[in-house]
Amino acid sequence: MAAELAGTLAIVLAAGRSSRTGAQHKLLAPDATGCPMLARTLRNILRSAAAHVLVLLPPGRPELATLAHAAAHTPPECCKHLDTHVVEDAASGLSASLHAGVRAAQAMRANSLLVCLGDMPLVPTHLLNALLYEQHTTQAPAVAAQRHGRAGNPVVWSSALFGALLEVTGDQGGRALLRGLGPGVRLLPAPAELLEDFDTPDRLARFARMSPPPG
Repeated sequence: MAAELAGTLAIVLAAGRSSRTGAQHKLLAPDATGCPMLARTLRNILRSAAAHVLVLLPPGRPELATLAHAAAHTPPECCKHLDTHVVEDAASGLSASLHAGVRAAQAMRANSLLVCLGDMPLVPTHLLNALLYEQHTTQAPAVAAQRHGRAGNPVVWSSALFGALLEVTGDQGGRALLRGLGPGVRLLPAPAELLEDFDTPDRLARFARMSPPPG
């Protein structure tokens, strides 16, 4: 596990309706070893340098909270502080979860906020740490993974942009804000296959055949 960076919060956006995957909630879908997607995503985040982890969940899905807390108490992840928060207005769109995460970061006086998606279980810990350390070292307003030449998730945001993130509305995250920052965003190239989100039945079927890397 990486040495923690003080003043950092990682949030996991996991409050979506999972409507594109039908009856099965995508975050509960297992990989080839039976590990649910959310647990696999959290395994990588809990091993990162983020000092705190907050999982943002939808109302009426207590099994997701149970899964998140179980992941945090599985060695070696058990050393990391993890909380969950139910986003009561999650149905209004992604921005509701983003706002909840930003407010949590403000409450703890965080210097930076790492935004991760619950349905991106292949993002490795070393990439998360590279993003965190790059922002910490350069104090850039935002540091993002680069996919096909463009900024994408995960993203580390400086506290200087927390106010701007709270102005995002509807079913969107910080993509427009990243575009507006232009060259102010530092991009870290990453293999596209590690940045895939598993949000359709076909992708879930592929995830079901995957095993996590050793270690």
